[in-house]
Amino acid sequence: MNTTPEGESIPQKLLILIALLQGFSLLILHQSIELEFWPYHQPQWLFSLYSVAISIPTMLLLTLSDKANPVYKWIIIYAIVVFGLGYYIGSQAIPLTHIRYDTLLLTIVITMIIATFKFLMYVQHFSAGGPISYSRLFLLSWRNFLTIGLSILFTVLTWGILMLWAGLFKAIKIDLFFDLFTERWFFYPVLALANGFGVIIFRQQSNVIDTITRIQQALVKFLLIVLVFVSIIFLFTLPFTGLDPLWETGGSKLILWMQALMLFFVNAVYQDDPESKPYKLWIHRFIYIGLALLPIYSMISFYGLTLRIEQYGWSLSRCWGFMLWGIFAAFSVGYLWGIIRLKDKWLHQLSWVNVRMGLVVLALMLLANSPILDFRKVTVSSQLERLEENRVSLAEFDYNYLRRHLAKPGYEALQLIKHDVKESNPEIAFKISNLYRDRNAKDINDEKGKEEFILALNGFTPDVPVSLTDEIYQHLSERNWRVRDNLSYHLLATNLNSDSKTEYILIEERSKRIVLSLYHNVNGSWGRKSLGRFDDALGFDHGSKKDIMEAIKAGDYMVIEPAWQSFQIGKNKFQVR
Repeated sequence: MNTTPEGESIPQKLLILIALLQGFSLLILHQSIELEFWPYHQPQWLFSLYSVAISIPTMLLLTLSDKANPVYKWIIIYAIVVFGLGYYIGSQAIPLTHIRYDTLLLTIVITMIIATFKFLMYVQHFSAGGPISYSRLFLLSWRNFLTIGLSILFTVLTWGILMLWAGLFKAIKIDLFFDLFTERWFFYPVLALANGFGVIIFRQQSNVIDTITRIQQALVKFLLIVLVFVSIIFLFTLPFTGLDPLWETGGSKLILWMQALMLFFVNAVYQDDPESKPYKLWIHRFIYIGLALLPIYSMISFYGLTLRIEQYGWSLSRCWGFMLWGIFAAFSVGYLWGIIRLKDKWLHQLSWVNVRMGLVVLALMLLANSPILDFRKVTVSSQLERLEENRVSLAEFDYNYLRRHLAKPGYEALQLIKHDVKESNPEIAFKISNLYRDRNAKDINDEKGKEEFILALNGFTPDVPVSLTDEIYQHLSERNWRVRDNLSYHLLATNLNSDSKTEYILIEERSKRIVLSLYHNVNGSWGRKSLGRFDDALGFDHGSKKDIMEAIKAGDYMVIEPAWQSFQIGKNKFQVR
């Protein structure tokens, strides 16, 4: 029986075609990455096409009907916006060989899911006509959420059955089905079709979806009371404990999580009817007293975030933290104003706030993927400002953070720093180069890397063998984590075994210790041994970094004979310690 809302029918053949086209689109894009053909090497196109291929067919599956409505023009407009934002985010992954775009992917996936969910809800409402209604928006949001969630579950179960089928036949030495079901050209279209069928099935069962919504309301009712109780008790214990323990354990994040859960549970319980009374009056008042205290949590969170920014500058997580703080603070203040004005009837204010804040959240999710609100550029600007103002030294600066998390702005900032310090601090330039040297070894100019290393090597002279610097450079390049940690390099010429041959000691200065390596010539090749500081009382340790570095710079080092030579009995060697 068709129980689709408002009696509209669903064009099933069209929806199946859309699902199939989505599957083939995702297959082609995946193959472009796997086989490295267009648009793989142009991530701006890859990101934009992926954004459209995932979001637009999903919207069409959830909105299309035989009933004429203006939903198509809204989806076309949204497709253009999504394509443009995907293009911009993809452009932040250029040059592709040097930039890690894991953070870019995570950001665009999460924000576009939220934005598409919000936009879909408003489009469905506006296409149906009539004045904007929170109750209608609430109903549509939960129907969309549960329809997509159950469709994904149906898709996963379909995949599980296919894998069971394949596994059973593979167990009896028939590999045909396993090979077939694990081919991308097979499972992309099949799983897309399964998802399309799931959407069709659950859209026709809207009454069942509404029943599930009411069931979850009953389950969350109890949890909301517990959460409000915990939030009130926690707030009243803070004057006795102070805020310092809170900051030591990531307090700002915990507070934001608490606010998010409170807002979600309140909206899940009270749902779409301002006159609803899911609790007795005294419990209802207890709930809104807890909500009235949320702005206090916003003030605490604001203080914690600003404190961190003052200490360490802006980062991606702090930018997102401030955005979430602003969203939750707006909800909290809006609810508080309704409680002050309307007392027990404050739910009318909840509806008013939610309708408008939904549009705000939609706008922010879209802007976060645009040059208008690019948190990567904000972070780079903040960190460079701290470096210029000497609030952080070149040695302490987190180059790896810019490399791993800030995509193109981070890459450009590191190249700027490298250009500025290549003469005054060549070891920093060498460190920055090595951050990108492990990305695509085929394109690395090793001679340029060796030249940068030699410039960073204190104590290098023309008579140092080229074979030695090649050996040291190769050893360091194979262990890039050492290069990232090292602050400076020193090469000392010496003769430790009185054999008339020169040995060399490489000294690597790290943030907390010194590492010494002895390079000695063995039949025309260089052998390497580690050196450790020996103290009669303490045994081997790393010594004082400060004392050692001062002595090296002052030239205060020499070769000394051991006080006691080694003693051998048969093949056993003994040394006095």
